[in-house]
Amino acid sequence: MAGLPGNEQLSPLSWMRGKREERATRKLMTQRARVVAQVELLGPQWRVLDLNPADPDFIAIGPGGIFSVTVCDHGRAKVEVAGDVVQIEGRRPPYVQMARKEAQRISETLTNAAGRRIPVIPMLAFMGSGQLVYWGKQPEGCVVASYRDLRRALDAHGNRLAQTTIDKLCALADHPDTWINHSNEDAPNYRWYAEGAGPADKRLDRR
Repeated sequence: MAGLPGNEQLSPLSWMRGKREERATRKLMTQRARVVAQVELLGPQWRVLDLNPADPDFIAIGPGGIFSVTVCDHGRAKVEVAGDVVQIEGRRPPYVQMARKEAQRISETLTNAAGRRIPVIPMLAFMGSGQLVYWGKQPEGCVVASYRDLRRALDAHGNRLAQTTIDKLCALADHPDTWINHSNEDAPNYRWYAEGAGPADKRLDRR
């Protein structure tokens, strides 16, 4: 069949490749929805923000802090975690390093926009039916959990942020201008607390 004028006709191989990519994308976004649902079950004080609607990763902001959540699909394979090393079927993908790099990027962006240090905690959320095994300690400064344990892992960070600060962080992270490169001098004048008032929560820059 001839293609419509102005349109390129896809080869059978290209069509099949496109279908596979569509299925993979649908599967990943379905898995992401399950991870997000775990965060939402913590209550309305926890918020989820997308940096890219087509990306399964997201930011979670709540009483425990700001988390850069990286969603990893390991299927039925067993995942072994030993410090910074993640091993899946003999392979060692650099998930921890990637999660730290993304959290650092988000932290620097929010810090630049806010004019004060905004720490972001990297988090790996593993999807799949395979076992997640820990050998020794978890990666320093990085949270690793199956998506089923996500609520417990987030809740374990306690109540570090007041609701007013959570609202302001969400507004800052959700504003398009935040993600435009600019210097601190160009950043909007962002006030965290009312004039003359002290912070209602624990220090954001505390590790």
